[in-house]
Amino acid sequence: MQTCDVCGNKLGILNKFKYSDGYICKECYKKASRQFTETITQKKLEEIQELCDQERDEESFFNFEVTGKIGSYLLVDEKNRRICILNNRIVGQKVSDPEFYDIAEIKSSEIQYSPKRKWEELEKSMLQKNDESVIQFLRICITLNDDRIKVISLLSKPVRVKSYAFRQSFHFAKKIHEEIDRLIQLEKKEGR
Repeated sequence: MQTCDVCGNKLGILNKFKYSDGYICKECYKKASRQFTETITQKKLEEIQELCDQERDEESFFNFEVTGKIGSYLLVDEKNRRICILNNRIVGQKVSDPEFYDIAEIKSSEIQYSPKRKWEELEKSMLQKNDESVIQFLRICITLNDDRIKVISLLSKPVRVKSYAFRQSFHFAKKIHEEIDRLIQLEKKEGR
């Protein structure tokens, strides 16, 4: 009898799923297809194994109490001192799972944009009618205690500074940065 190439479980006629190199079981297919949202027919065994090895922390979904939200970018659970960085498929151009972090894991946050200039100048440019400058990207970089960096991309393509898209993204960037800084300071103050 045929077995799953990932976990070794027996495959039946109705519970095997084809990928580019062979077959996997329904449980591995569920993980590799991101809860049945993607096809796997073109994926190689290494990709399938990597997706199956990524353990989704189901407890994080259930133990997260939303006390604040900033757009479609960030959820805050102030009670349990956690944040959730949401999947923004429009900006990120790919599907990804939400990511959960304890506030204690976060070292700092920073707003990055290009071309680099003073934040105050950027704010003034949005209000000037004759300003035709363009921002290439806008993102929040969250540095964790182990020096990993998590990026929340707000704009990944060039936009004019005086456009509605930029003004909205600029507003969200400020709010996210201020909220993360506030949570870090609260964590330090309470000595956790």
